[in-house]
Amino acid sequence: MHHSVSRRRIAALTLGMSALLAAQAVPASAAPGQGSGHGSAPWKRYNLSPSSRTVRPVAVYNTSGDVKNPDAVLKGRKTTLSGAGSYVTLDFGKEVGGLTTLHFAGSDGAQQVGLAFNESSTYVAIDSDASTGGPRSRDGALTADVDGRTTYTTPEKYLRGGFRYLTIFMQSGGSVDLDEVSLYYTPAPQVKDPSKYANYFYSSDDLLNRIWYAGAYTVQLNTISPKTGRVWEAPAQLWDNTGDIGSGTSILVDGAKRDRTVWPGDLGVEIPSAYAAFDDTASARNSLDVIYQHQRDTGELPYAGPELNKYGSDTYHLWTLAASWDYYKYTGDARWVSGIWDQYKKAVDYTSAKMDAKGLLSITGTSDSVRILAKGENLIANVLLWRVLDTGAQLARTQGDEDLAASYAQRAAALRTAINANFWDDAAGAYKFYPTNAIHPQDGNSLAVWYGLADQAQARRISAELKGNWNEVASTAPENKGNPGVFSGSMEVNAHFAAGGQAADQAGVDIIRREWGYMLSNPQGTGSTFWESYRNPGDGCVFCSAYTSLAHAWATGPVTALTFGVLGLNPTGTGGRSFDFVPHTADLTFAQGRITTTVGAVDGSWKVSKGAYSAKLKAPRAATGRAGVPTFDQRIKVRVDGHLVWDGTRALMKGVRTDGEYVYVDGLHGNHTLRSERA
Repeated sequence: MHHSVSRRRIAALTLGMSALLAAQAVPASAAPGQGSGHGSAPWKRYNLSPSSRTVRPVAVYNTSGDVKNPDAVLKGRKTTLSGAGSYVTLDFGKEVGGLTTLHFAGSDGAQQVGLAFNESSTYVAIDSDASTGGPRSRDGALTADVDGRTTYTTPEKYLRGGFRYLTIFMQSGGSVDLDEVSLYYTPAPQVKDPSKYANYFYSSDDLLNRIWYAGAYTVQLNTISPKTGRVWEAPAQLWDNTGDIGSGTSILVDGAKRDRTVWPGDLGVEIPSAYAAFDDTASARNSLDVIYQHQRDTGELPYAGPELNKYGSDTYHLWTLAASWDYYKYTGDARWVSGIWDQYKKAVDYTSAKMDAKGLLSITGTSDSVRILAKGENLIANVLLWRVLDTGAQLARTQGDEDLAASYAQRAAALRTAINANFWDDAAGAYKFYPTNAIHPQDGNSLAVWYGLADQAQARRISAELKGNWNEVASTAPENKGNPGVFSGSMEVNAHFAAGGQAADQAGVDIIRREWGYMLSNPQGTGSTFWESYRNPGDGCVFCSAYTSLAHAWATGPVTALTFGVLGLNPTGTGGRSFDFVPHTADLTFAQGRITTTVGAVDGSWKVSKGAYSAKLKAPRAATGRAGVPTFDQRIKVRVDGHLVWDGTRALMKGVRTDGEYVYVDGLHGNHTLRSERA
């Protein structure tokens, strides 16, 4: 039985604190090496997005030939290039994208000047890296005609979506005086100020803070105007980024440099990341819309949207349906669901027709993220179908179709049973790639945990098994020849926190530091964005191709892992009207941040000191929260707004319970403080 609580005390719990005193949760020494300058918002110093659409280079990377005063152009003064082949490479200090403008103060008659763009210092040359695909390994260079005082701006078709280094070189034999270089920054066209994020993350770990903001910046660079996609087929020379790839003001694509196309698999990571960083759901909707608009009469959804218009992937077909739930979860947009509902059902039926006698999906469309899959009973395809049926049941209820909701739920339960019966390897503590295959894949196992198909005991065994695939720079993917898993790694980091428990939580922050820290600090990277793929040490190269995308949306899993997992703010109901505040503290001493719901912002902060936990929550009264206070394997008392609600053994008010690892307090509205102490 619960102790009775007076109406006055219940009211006090409901009203809580009048404000979130976040600064008290952050020690002044939280970010070593970071100076003051952002007042009560120290996290802003990690933000990589420009506040102005005009961006300028910050350094000279190198020069060759006759170049006088190479640094002068950075200060609006004359840098002189003379003689064919002489060049200056300017460094923007981070990945950027947009339309480049050069201003020349004068020239020695009519001259031709080349422009080459590169993401990685590895490929800096008088030739751009590769964005178009096809047989050629480089995109070539643009040409600016200079005759005296001249301003050159990149034509719109030659917008360069992702680069850090700009090489300006003489194609002709005379000389030019270059005195200004700038870029019009085109990502995130739907916002006035790209640096104003709806949400934030900040913690006691400087590297994790940098990783969160680099991930957010990567997503932003992948948020583009739908009229600036990659034209396909590729032009015979140079490139063309005037492809029409969807509708609306902005759309989520897979890469800043390439492919500038909607790929549904990427949306499985990118839609949650765009929400966690920016509360950007409109770009997600536009991406999903264009995929549904290109559904075939059979029900099959595209492997890639316009202008690639590829088909033949059972997994990517399912990623669209799974991502549709993510969009609805963050927005509660039942009208949108109504608009695509017939197509959604048709797509489910298309996949369901491939079920075999074992009750498993046997794939025939084998295109996938980094490889061609074998036909048959593939793990990740079956996990994705389970996710679609499980969440599809909830979507069916929004359409008033209780019979279909029940059918989807029953089919999800049967599929889960079949997956466990045919894929689970109890000796290994993980699922197999195919029922008769000895490989235990990173992607399917991670997704089974992240999406909740695996039970808690399985999830924690999988977390430990995944850790066995780590090397010094990555968590590797056995299903992809042991290469570093970036897309599948984004699934893994979220899986560790979904598994929960101190060991899995610690594994989550450890692999973020190791893999994403490596990408962020590697001198061949951009120092600001995360990559499509890379190679293991000993392979002789980091990227091995100028075509690799170094600002790739599917690499942004740490954004959600840190917000939803470490910080613990996670929307749990449609439209964000309900949320969890359940932190996974690992070895951090504090974290704070925000998510934005349809009824307003939810701010949370927590700190751990000498085994005691304290937290502050500020939420709209229209939203309902569940807070979790970690026990750290101790018997604790919990107070909410100073009132004892858990005495170490039992609840003192309704809505309080424990699972041994957390004491949960349900039904929170508005502002609250939570504290623990040893019982």
